[in-house]
Amino acid sequence: MAKYFLDANIILDLIDSDRGNIEITREFIKDAILKGNELCTSCDIFTTVYYVASKKLSSKDIIAELEKLLTFIDVIAIDIDTIKEAMGLMGDKDDFEDMLQYVCALRSHSSLIVTNDKNFYRGEIELHALK
Repeated sequence: MAKYFLDANIILDLIDSDRGNIEITREFIKDAILKGNELCTSCDIFTTVYYVASKKLSSKDIIAELEKLLTFIDVIAIDIDTIKEAMGLMGDKDDFEDMLQYVCALRSHSSLIVTNDKNFYRGEIELHALK
């Protein structure tokens, strides 16, 4: 059994059918769960997803979708130690938000980060794109 960390773009793909990846993403999630793998994301992802989705979807619809996600996705907290670790890993061209997600994945012992972000930080955890 493995643990997969889901980046914001993957969560958005699950709740916004206009993004074009909903079927691929749902199939990946279903397969991961059926194989007994754990899924997780950070608490920060929920605010990012809400903000981006609110440009197209109603608050009620977004909250309903996020509540569904909470039934099968563990949420990793971001505390001061997580922030400091992410800051310590930052290079000049790194994205701080991605670095926070990477450190959350690291701290949760995730073996895979699922993201469609081509520029996501490449550390010691394998990246997997669904596109």
